[in-house]
Amino acid sequence: MTQVRPRAAVLATIAALALAASAYFPWLADDSPRQVPLRELFLRPESTALLPSYWESMAAPLAVAGAVGTLGALLCWRPLLVLSFLAGLVTVGLWITTVLAELEPAEFAIGDVQLGAWISVGAIVLLLLATIALRRRASDEEEAEETEQADEDEDVPHDVPWAS
Repeated sequence: MTQVRPRAAVLATIAALALAASAYFPWLADDSPRQVPLRELFLRPESTALLPSYWESMAAPLAVAGAVGTLGALLCWRPLLVLSFLAGLVTVGLWITTVLAELEPAEFAIGDVQLGAWISVGAIVLLLLATIALRRRASDEEEAEETEQADEDEDVPHDVPWAS
């Protein structure tokens, strides 16, 4: 029988909420995910000065991933946590790829990456670790008891010698 580790569920909840919260901090050059159109992650960037709505920005997949992860942590259901992890990983990966494609290697320095990006990367790593640790195998004591019970069942005679 598997048991839920409450600490892992709490860590998964914190990680999912941190992933969603990372959308509200600047990531690079004082730009937050709310100011980056989602289409820029998939298409070539367009030079439009209009800010996208929240649901058309990079913040939307982070918020959805955070909500799915929080639900998965509260229900202690690993598939939702894995889905949240993958959505966050893809979003951050696409963002990194887009930024690196736009900048030349000499222009980019690791010091330019700001708090929001670090929070999201940390949340993704913590979410992965909490997902792995959420469930555990039966403890060694329970396995020893089950083995001992099985041994006792084998020692019980199934036929009665005085009945023959």
